[in-house]
Amino acid sequence: MTQKQFQAACAALWGPRYQLEATRELGVGRSSVVRYDAGERAVPDAIAERLRQLLTERGRLINGLLVRW
Repeated sequence: MTQKQFQAACAALWGPRYQLEATRELGVGRSSVVRYDAGERAVPDAIAERLRQLLTERGRLINGLLVRW
């Protein structure tokens, strides 16, 4: 996962001020999220997979709401 993909995924899930929520949901320290965000540290595969799972869950929720609209 690239830095830009990390940023886009987090912003989609938690909005532009995502760092605090990302630390909670991803189970990592704030410094790790800051480093991923800045591109100073590679996003581990486990974190990328968790983001994919969260995005998939959110997408299903949104799709379900739209179908019922």
